[in-house]
Amino acid sequence: GLHGSPTCVMQYDGATGWLVGPEHDGMAAMFTMMNNARLGVGCQGIGAAEGAYQHALAFALERKQGKTAGAETGTIIEHADVRRMVMTMKAEIFTARAIALACAVAIDMGNASDDAEWKSRAALLTPIAKAFGTDIGNEVSQMGLQVHGGMGVIEETGAAQYARDVRVTAIYEG
Repeated sequence: GLHGSPTCVMQYDGATGWLVGPEHDGMAAMFTMMNNARLGVGCQGIGAAEGAYQHALAFALERKQGKTAGAETGTIIEHADVRRMVMTMKAEIFTARAIALACAVAIDMGNASDDAEWKSRAALLTPIAKAFGTDIGNEVSQMGLQVHGGMGVIEETGAAQYARDVRVTAIYEG
């Protein structure tokens, strides 16, 4: 899994605190940070999915196993179920990336124009981009293991690392 995590325990006994920003605006500031983090974590899931997809595709294009009718190379990409998995991975990543991009545009346009419609769209898309991006990261990395077959869980292939790294993203940032 992850080799480092930006989590810690901090003790504030005897510390002095100062008000940052207007009184009673702390939650608004916190949600600004959280919404940016949600989109970032969604993109982290998409990135892991893309890595798992590229890894699985490269494996499927070179791994020889059996022959199908009309096969030219004997690689597993010629098997219908492997093609289905690889194309599903690609389509899911494309969809997650499109949602994240639409969310980022809505956030930018809402900030640039102060238009309530853009802000509303950003508010709707932010949790969707986070949840869908991280769910797809998990699903695609698992499918990548399946493309590798039994070798997917062998450390030397590297396929399982994507699944371990992306798992926590579904938990991060709510």
